[in-house]
Amino acid sequence: MILGPYSAPMALASRPLMTLFWAVLAPTLASYLITAGANIAAGGELEVVGHPRLRFLLLSIAYGLAFAGMSFWSDRIGAGPFGGPLRSTGDWIAIGAVTGPVVMTVTTMLVALLFVGDNPETLRKGSDTSLFTAEALSPLMVLAAVLLIPLVEEIGFRGFGMGCLLARGWHPVAANLLVAAGFTALHSALTPLAMIPVFIMGLYLGALRVVSQSMAAPLAAHISANGVTTLVFAISVS
Repeated sequence: MILGPYSAPMALASRPLMTLFWAVLAPTLASYLITAGANIAAGGELEVVGHPRLRFLLLSIAYGLAFAGMSFWSDRIGAGPFGGPLRSTGDWIAIGAVTGPVVMTVTTMLVALLFVGDNPETLRKGSDTSLFTAEALSPLMVLAAVLLIPLVEEIGFRGFGMGCLLARGWHPVAANLLVAAGFTALHSALTPLAMIPVFIMGLYLGALRVVSQSMAAPLAAHISANGVTTLVFAISVS
């Protein structure tokens, strides 16, 4: 792997369109194709809406395939399976794991306090929460929320997205802002206010990627943040 500025794989510099495809379109396309295939296999009578466990099953399959395809492509072109190096100097992995949930929680509480009162739950009003019900809670949901989704999103955005921009000479602040905006747009099921903490979290994950010059720190932060969020959700519905 030949590395450029901020340990960005230089192999990504000449592939902006493929980078965009794998970072944004591939996971979405895989989700639609897996759902359509399951519906055809069921004779066109598959009812996904209202069945969160089935939706998480299909989502896990789609994201698992997307992760495999992204990793294979990235490794084949010389950018490594994660779109950047995993080795990190110092304690950046531990820092990411500890601070990820803190950043997400604090920003959510601040946005709630500033705009809707002191109850963070108010931010979710109007969001699509159909996947997050007591019925959805299962080992498969935990696998998807804590591992598969962070892996695919970090490889796509902080790995491919930031890697391509940094390798092409973009300033890290500009690259981080653009990638964080794309990361936030992916969470369009949320209300505009609820997307503010997501944008700030995206900026923080990008900052970890730049400062640590490794994919390990943002991965640790994202997995940890989702893990804590899932734990709180599990306690709230149990």
